[in-house]
Amino acid sequence: MRADSSLLLGLDTAGSSCSVAIMDKGQVLASRLETMRRGQSERLLPIVQDLLEETGRDLMDMDGFAVTTGPGGFTGVRIGLAAAQGFALACNKPLVGVSNFEVLARGVPADEKIADTQIVVVIDAKRADLFVQSFDSSLVPLTEPFAVLPENLNGKLPDGNLLLVGDGVDQVAEDLKAAGRSVRSSKASDNDDAGNLLLCALEQELFDREAQSVEPLYLRAPDVSLPKDKTTF
Repeated sequence: MRADSSLLLGLDTAGSSCSVAIMDKGQVLASRLETMRRGQSERLLPIVQDLLEETGRDLMDMDGFAVTTGPGGFTGVRIGLAAAQGFALACNKPLVGVSNFEVLARGVPADEKIADTQIVVVIDAKRADLFVQSFDSSLVPLTEPFAVLPENLNGKLPDGNLLLVGDGVDQVAEDLKAAGRSVRSSKASDNDDAGNLLLCALEQELFDREAQSVEPLYLRAPDVSLPKDKTTF
């Protein structure tokens, strides 16, 4: 398929928001982002329906779908993946996945992407650790995604100036400065925007590749407990 001339729908529920966007021929027709820690499962489908009505399109009109794969809340990641997989299956159209790291890095304003500065995406994991990945100014990954305690982050990053983005920035900025790093915080949103998700998918030509399974990106085990076996004999 020619993704740059197609009608696409993207959605994100992996973080602390719910975001949906519809793109036609590389241009975002409509998008919405609602900040929320919980409740994405209740809001996602109504937002999709609202944007379809706003653009005068139907779900079956879509040529493809994109979804964020994480990292993020275990439940949020699964909500987005399940919905996107359901849409793609019902419409018999391709589905691609993009990490939340890539979407947040893509949202950094162009004038902040300086050649000698690495973009460090820092996501609050809602426990003691953070989820992190570093990119160069052209959004080429400098590290693999990793989980790290805030006090250990400096030793995990390549040398150079740092531009921080994400909802975990406040947990590390001062420590990185104290370690002698040149640190700036981006003006970009802390939340994943589905419009940037679709732009990532287009720029990486994901829809032009051979179909692959879209899997969640987990950097640690889900924070859930299995029930104890109470079977008696």
